[in-house]
Amino acid sequence: MDNVMNFVENKLMPPMLKLSNQRHLNAVRDGLIATIPITVIGSMFLLIPYIPWPQSYVEFMGNNPDLVSKLILPFNMSMGLLSVYATFGIGARLAKSYKMDSLTGGVAALFTFMTTLSFTTLEQGTFLSTKYLGGEGMFSGIITAILAVEVMRLCKKHRIGIRLPEQVPTNVSSSFEVIIPVFFSMTIVWIIVHLIGFDLNALISDLVTPLLSVSSNSIAAPLIYVGLTCVMWLFGIHPQILATVMLPIWLVNSEANMAAAQAGQAVTNIGVQPFIFTFLWIGGGGGTLALCLLMCFSKSKFLKKLGRLSIIPGFFNINEPLLFGLPIVLNPALAIPFAIAPLINTFITYFAFTSGIVPGMAYPLAAVWTVPSVFAAVIATASIRGAVLVVVNFFVYLGIYYPFFKAYERKLVTQEGEESKNEIDLTQAVIEE
Repeated sequence: MDNVMNFVENKLMPPMLKLSNQRHLNAVRDGLIATIPITVIGSMFLLIPYIPWPQSYVEFMGNNPDLVSKLILPFNMSMGLLSVYATFGIGARLAKSYKMDSLTGGVAALFTFMTTLSFTTLEQGTFLSTKYLGGEGMFSGIITAILAVEVMRLCKKHRIGIRLPEQVPTNVSSSFEVIIPVFFSMTIVWIIVHLIGFDLNALISDLVTPLLSVSSNSIAAPLIYVGLTCVMWLFGIHPQILATVMLPIWLVNSEANMAAAQAGQAVTNIGVQPFIFTFLWIGGGGGTLALCLLMCFSKSKFLKKLGRLSIIPGFFNINEPLLFGLPIVLNPALAIPFAIAPLINTFITYFAFTSGIVPGMAYPLAAVWTVPSVFAAVIATASIRGAVLVVVNFFVYLGIYYPFFKAYERKLVTQEGEESKNEIDLTQAVIEE
């Protein structure tokens, strides 16, 4: 056990810590997180016309297609333009990290990304294809945002730009200063896409497709994600970097699921955020709500008090009080169930979805991670069977945590008894004196 902990602490964790502070990954994370409000709202509006019960409601929506088309408009304006919002956010955050004007960085990133697209002229007018404005253009948006801001940074470093007198207002002079770098980044993309005729969006989409395929329907991706997350938490390291890497993939898969649901097709992608955060992280990373419930009825005063203080946050999937207060971090007594139980439930959840026992996650972005899992599961799947799966996983957690918890409890009860006896002896000694 010591050899394993030394390997993780000395070999695995240093590069993970370095990666978690990587500037570009942080910008991607923050830019995508900034889209959460619009994706949640859009997903909710998509869910409204397709709620599968009661039957009278389903028939009402089926008889009012005009109402349905109006209800899904916010979905089309959010998920249908997701890459636009994300590109702007990523560019703004990356520029801010370099202490440059964030608004200019966002505009430059968006302009560079839009240059990858083309207008089509028809008899009715001139149109811009929305194919790559949604999730399918996500990775193109990330690359072009980084390109635009890095060109801005290099030009600033080498003092390349139009400089106006100091008397000119800062907002005006800063806009003129980035004209040349924005021109450079836009021109690079323009030459590649429009002069050479190289379809950048199609190439990136083709390169990413195998990755999306693995993450969409393979059990490998969630197993790796869950395993690494548990290891990082056990050593007190926040696994946000893993979510940062997976978030673009989850968003693309989510859009595909919602589009399939809207078209009345089968929803097959399991590589979306609720698979982890709703069905596995019941009570937070490691599925600690079951452990928290056991603590509420513990014979140990410390465990009982901490459990009752942590049960409400745990219900909303917040478990830092347990991770650092129990603690689970660097605690060999609880490391095994914390790491093993989520992996077992990964197999259970994967089987439930791929076998069709639980319907696909048609509305994954509506299931925000802070919503209690039993409710979020119903939202994500639009089925009570989602909630049943959460309950099954919860009892699996309960069964796995129980023997380790009881062993840890006995240890603490013994310690508390010894401390209580020492306090009584000390009190008696003071009275005798």
